[in-house]
Amino acid sequence: MMRTIFAFFLLTTLFYAACGDQDRRDIEDYYFPVKKLRKGQVYEYAVSNQDSITLEYWYYRGLVRDSGLFLVGTFYDQNFEIRQIVREKITHTGSIAKECNLYETDQGLENGQRQIPTNIESPNLFPFSVRDSSGIFEFKLNFSNPAFPDANIYLNRKRRYIGNVPDFEFNGKNYPCIRFAYYESISTQKTGAPDLETFGEERYAKGLGLVYYKKSYGDGAFHVEGRLTDIFSMGELEQRAAETLGE
Repeated sequence: MMRTIFAFFLLTTLFYAACGDQDRRDIEDYYFPVKKLRKGQVYEYAVSNQDSITLEYWYYRGLVRDSGLFLVGTFYDQNFEIRQIVREKITHTGSIAKECNLYETDQGLENGQRQIPTNIESPNLFPFSVRDSSGIFEFKLNFSNPAFPDANIYLNRKRRYIGNVPDFEFNGKNYPCIRFAYYESISTQKTGAPDLETFGEERYAKGLGLVYYKKSYGDGAFHVEGRLTDIFSMGELEQRAAETLGE
């Protein structure tokens, strides 16, 4: 009798596990095409708010190492100054943050910028397997500015997979697209009510990566939208910077 009960329990468990796997969706192709970015490419985003439109740039480069496949993203603001560098490891389950450094302008330093290291508490950047509208993927870090070492900042970013959205049109071609709900909190305390909350969404296009985002801050009085408008080489970004800055 016990053997019969155990066999029934095992078959039931395997059945539900199989059903669970069937409900899951592979979305790896919607993330950045890391292997195609080994020479590096700049993603240009037009970012709009209530009053203006600015351009921001992410330089993505895929790296193959003995320890695995990596993606390094460098964020340049509208003045072509580095503001963030993130190194990710690409695993079979998704993209995992391994290192994140922030940068701020400091004319008192020789290179004019101060590096701010961060401590990554939860490294999940992008999942490759999801189930419709369930599961929260969390990324958390904290840091302190060397200029104010006693003031810690805690960032908590959560994404929830929603599903398909209309195709994204880019350079005359339509790309299938998926959407994540987006929540982020920033606080000067590890626990308790956050100092600033952000709500919004992100859209990823198959074969491209992040192509659109929308964020509303606080009570929603201020919001921004970013949309992918161009992809080009680092050489072109350097040329634009030289022309804009008059170098």
